[in-house]
Amino acid sequence: MNERISMMRERAMTHLPGGYPHAEKHRRESMAETEGEPAVIREAKAIANAFRHRMLAIHDGELVVGDRPRHKADNIKMGIFGRRQWTGKNMIPIDDHLERFFQEGILSWAGNHKTLDYDTVFQIGFKGLCQQIDDRILRLKEDENDYEEKRNFLKALKIVAEGYIDLSNRYGDYALELSQKESDPQRRAELETISRNCRRVPANPPENFWEACQCAWFSFFFVPDAPGRVDQYLYPTYKNDIQKGTLTRDFAKDLISNLWIKYFELVGPQGGVSAHNHLTLGGVKPDGSDATNEVTALCLEVTEELKIHRPQVGFRWNRNTPPEILKKAVGVMRARTGNPDFCSDEQIVPALVNIGVSTEDARNFSLSGCHEVIVTGMSQMGSVEGFINMPRTISIALGLEKNFENSDDLSNIDSYDKLWERLTEIMEIFAKAAHEASLSRDRHFAQHTGGYLEASLVTRDCIEKALGYTQGGARYNFCNWDIIGVTNLADSLLAIRKLVFEDKNLTLEELKDILSSNWEGHEQLRRKILNQLPHFGNNSDEIDNLTGQIIETFDKIMKNRKPFRGGEYILGTLAGGENMHIEFGRVTGATPDGRKAGSPLADSVGPAQGLDRQGVTSMLNSVSKLPHRLLPTATSLNVKLDPKLLETEDGIEKVASLIESHFLSGGQQMQFNFYNRKMLMDAKKEPDKYADLMVRVAGYSAPFVSLWADMQEEIINRTEHNI
Repeated sequence: MNERISMMRERAMTHLPGGYPHAEKHRRESMAETEGEPAVIREAKAIANAFRHRMLAIHDGELVVGDRPRHKADNIKMGIFGRRQWTGKNMIPIDDHLERFFQEGILSWAGNHKTLDYDTVFQIGFKGLCQQIDDRILRLKEDENDYEEKRNFLKALKIVAEGYIDLSNRYGDYALELSQKESDPQRRAELETISRNCRRVPANPPENFWEACQCAWFSFFFVPDAPGRVDQYLYPTYKNDIQKGTLTRDFAKDLISNLWIKYFELVGPQGGVSAHNHLTLGGVKPDGSDATNEVTALCLEVTEELKIHRPQVGFRWNRNTPPEILKKAVGVMRARTGNPDFCSDEQIVPALVNIGVSTEDARNFSLSGCHEVIVTGMSQMGSVEGFINMPRTISIALGLEKNFENSDDLSNIDSYDKLWERLTEIMEIFAKAAHEASLSRDRHFAQHTGGYLEASLVTRDCIEKALGYTQGGARYNFCNWDIIGVTNLADSLLAIRKLVFEDKNLTLEELKDILSSNWEGHEQLRRKILNQLPHFGNNSDEIDNLTGQIIETFDKIMKNRKPFRGGEYILGTLAGGENMHIEFGRVTGATPDGRKAGSPLADSVGPAQGLDRQGVTSMLNSVSKLPHRLLPTATSLNVKLDPKLLETEDGIEKVASLIESHFLSGGQQMQFNFYNRKMLMDAKKEPDKYADLMVRVAGYSAPFVSLWADMQEEIINRTEHNI
């Protein structure tokens, strides 16, 4: 890391991002000037007016520019992230009968991530998008339905695009102004180049690597969520400049470092659990061949050297990924930032094709948020629409939920098959509630003026359909619900099958009473369940197949319904930045798998904490048996390994082999923690000494000391494996 990058990194670590102090004033002024015009035009002009008046910032030494105001803070401390609220009405207007599902902790809302169409911006620029809009307006027919609405929507998109071009041109003017005051010849020349870059992109396609990096940032800055497949859209100009001799590898690395620091700055040093800025490296090309390149390697090197936890870096593996690049990606984890996470094209691409995505488009997926898969720049995946608390199905089936009627007397459930039948009836109730909640949510967002104009401009097919991003304008529209605690439910069902219906050690009524007392006076039975019965994560076909059956059953139930925007309901298992395995666990009573009331649920596709006892290979084998074809987005698998593995090349090679073996056997995603129990316990006791200790949580990485107590305990209690 050279002096420039070191200085920029230090500034990023000591300055906090702010807002735009006059943003609301500029919006009010625009709205006052456009009174009487169509609502979508007024909204577009307000957005464009904000771009034309946004405060500008260019910092010393930076080569990629564009920022919001920030201020230096002498003492930055990571806040403790406390309990979240998930009730319905305070977010989305829903009926009272749905509200109880949120109040009771059966359903929860979630965030929604997006990735813009970087390929199109890099190919034709914002001016090219304006031309697409003009062409589409010319093809509108006055006798078609909603002619005026479509025409106004398209005109609004162009107004937004032109406003953003003006912002980049303002940065060009500002850089030139600074250059004329600059006494250092090198910095003066840099500012002059920055000025030219800002005048060129994103209005036009970039022509060199420096412009490409600026274009990447300005594009992201327009819809700041996920940077997409950075190594893919930066590579053409890199290759061309290297071949022409106008770019060195070292300067390219500086530019990428600048870009990484910009991604970090947008969140800031206090953004501990923010799940934004998740970029994607590796993967395959449209023809299915391996896509890794020299920019992939540079991005990995920068990630390791900078040692910052944003951007969150995801690495796509395929069976043709060069072994040396996989080992390089594993080596990045030596930086202890939680980066990168790993996912398999061999599972995700077919899963996307399975729900109707074309093979070529599926191969262009990228990551967002915690680990949500998005068909890059052409989808509204609803990722994630919300979460569903699966273990509550068995609680209701056993008559443990006071606020939910149980139509069947437990004496009528005289076989496991009847219990399963009752369980599927409750799954239907949950699915119906999730569907109705989705309809309310998606109608609510579809009513927003223009259907989110910025995202609509840079999402493929919105221009062609003349329809907003939240209104079904994207090429692909899906609605994703994440099912939480699936392995707890499977373990619970198996315990009931064994103890009640096979061995007849107790009745359902007796089990109900035991669970009502939170296992009080029945510790011996609880220990028997925990220590003698099969649990997911130990390569037992019996429990692994049951876990898969739950996913398959609920997927089929959800597929019987159609989302508001079209497409299909799809499932994930990710607990997300909302940490719903913790939150749902807090409001879920004791369960038949031996779990006590209030304890965390299992995290995503992983086993319940501490119950995978046959080693890492057995745990991975259990996960690989799951029907990943039904989980096209939002899954994660946290694996805790001995930190000594990263100290030698042999250890790194072993971890790389573990990843490759898991993906070849059918796994979809892996992310790692390389910390032992003692280190985490010490950090809990003396947080000031471990401020930089980053851990993988639930699809994202965060400072360990920023997590609340039960979240820290959940991470400590995960099984620590050796290879």
